[in-house]
Amino acid sequence: MAWAFGMSLLASAATATPLSDYRDYDDDLMRDLERTVKFFEPDITAQNADAALEDAEVLAGGFRYTEDYFRRKPGTEDAVEISRKGGKLIAEARASIGKADFEAAAATAREATTVCKSCHDIYKPRLAR
Repeated sequence: MAWAFGMSLLASAATATPLSDYRDYDDDLMRDLERTVKFFEPDITAQNADAALEDAEVLAGGFRYTEDYFRRKPGTEDAVEISRKGGKLIAEARASIGKADFEAAAATAREATTVCKSCHDIYKPRLAR
């Protein structure tokens, strides 16, 4: 009986871990986001406001998608919070770009990249890295 109870605890814990199935995540979107985030800070540093704002739009949409996606998955509250934080950082970077404060925008872009990676450390499938 104790064995069955222990196994049920393990099974319930396993459903709330990052080892869940995320095959329904939009992989094409993730590839677009990974590509875009690589250009975001360089576009800002080059003071290419138009390109940086386009990058920001893609990234903001990605953070919205990711927040909505993980909100529907049990045990992924950290991913929802990471997505919200990323979205806020992108909004801050956009505001800085709008003020032509490229130094502040670049610093925020670096922070947003770190936020992206923090979620990948937990949720991105190991074989996809």
